[in-house]
Amino acid sequence: MKKGITYPFLIVIFLLTLSFKQYDHNTLLWKADRPLTWDDFNGKPEKRFAAASTHYDILKHIHKDDDKNATVKIAAVFFRHESWKKKEWINDEVLAHEQKHFDIVELYARKLRKALKETTFKNFNELEVKLGTLYDKFDKEMDAYQDKYDEESDGSMNGDQQRVWNKKIAKEISELDPYKETAVKIKF
Repeated sequence: MKKGITYPFLIVIFLLTLSFKQYDHNTLLWKADRPLTWDDFNGKPEKRFAAASTHYDILKHIHKDDDKNATVKIAAVFFRHESWKKKEWINDEVLAHEQKHFDIVELYARKLRKALKETTFKNFNELEVKLGTLYDKFDKEMDAYQDKYDEESDGSMNGDQQRVWNKKIAKEISELDPYKETAVKIKF
């Protein structure tokens, strides 16, 4: 009976390992010194009037270190297989515009980290609940900010507004440099 349990268990571990490798290959973490390239956009283009589309998210993970401490990891991520480009429409300006979408994700990841550091928690359960609430709040704010960015820059077509947004986003990220580390230590 032990052999019967071991073999299926090994298959499950093998399949999980494969899926994590695939996930890692699909995911690009935001780094100040690693901008997006067109090679990062590997998805199938959608049939709509757009040169490219950036798919992203803020990922969060909580680890209970002990009864009085936890570590929360918050990362801005870009999904390569979901992000796409239309080769005949792309140029450096469009790539810079898409980079700013990814930068906005990092901006809101930093806002979430800052809010976590400024919040008190009685215990691990309260951390889980409050993190969920804060995540939802910043996710909605990020979506509205992304939409406003696209609208005002006209998807990079309005060069003057694109330059205004480039400076605005860079300044806001810089102002939150104290929150650039993905791991936030929490004490109860």
